[in-house]
Amino acid sequence: MEAFTLFDQFHQFPQFPEPARSQLVAAFDEGRTRPEWCFAEGQARLAFWAPYAGAEPLIVWQFDPGPDPVAAAGLLLRSLDTMGLTKIIHDISLKPGLTPVVDRPVEHEALTRAGFAMEVERLVLEWAAGSDIPEDPGRLTYRPARRMDPGEVLDILVRVSEGSLDYDTRIEVATAGTEREARWMYDDLVNRKSKPDWFVIGYLGESPVGLVAPDDHSIAYIGVVPEHRGHGYVHDLLARGTRTLAEAGLRRIVAVTDLANVPTANAFLRAGYSEVGRLFRYYWRSS
Repeated sequence: MEAFTLFDQFHQFPQFPEPARSQLVAAFDEGRTRPEWCFAEGQARLAFWAPYAGAEPLIVWQFDPGPDPVAAAGLLLRSLDTMGLTKIIHDISLKPGLTPVVDRPVEHEALTRAGFAMEVERLVLEWAAGSDIPEDPGRLTYRPARRMDPGEVLDILVRVSEGSLDYDTRIEVATAGTEREARWMYDDLVNRKSKPDWFVIGYLGESPVGLVAPDDHSIAYIGVVPEHRGHGYVHDLLARGTRTLAEAGLRRIVAVTDLANVPTANAFLRAGYSEVGRLFRYYWRSS
């Protein structure tokens, strides 16, 4: 196996075509990948990625299996062993109506041969400039999360995770616990590219209702605490997040939610988002 170890080689990425090469250079400059996280063998190549600088690798981000799924599966397994990972995810993003088995068969076979399993299908949604901006009903007041005590925000994240319909959240709560899942989510959200007052907690009087966290291109996270569910507050929060980004000049706002999370999916559709794709999430865990 070849691992990129020289700085110049890493920045040139001769084995990675565009736009992957430029994306990897940007991720390296931001501290989200490293030379030793990139591997190539034969025509197969892959790179691991972390959500922010200093975080552990979370996803097989760039994965070109080449023509041979057996060889690509071998590269996956050897790289996972080299990295010493215990769990990792990989997403295959496709247009609506397409499936990995039919439309990305080599990649799908390589993943399954390496022990990955496709566990959740997600909707990719988009709001585009020219669409109506959802109106904020005005029921809530908002406080920037970054200016609050981290313990307060962590407590709200713990409460939002209770009974969540989000697959990743339920898995992390079940395996790592609510506090660790909330800590990871907090670190992820505060390290995203966004203005300080974009990530907000919505309040009804002095009672926290939920949160919405836009970043520089998407609604990264949205959630309502259990005691305030069933009253449509997700629409208030989403209106706030969408308007924040639209008024900042974004021409396109992306969001992703589980296909099975019908209430959240419906909230996005009602806010003027439309389905533009499906994301198939594969998981690998060490035995």
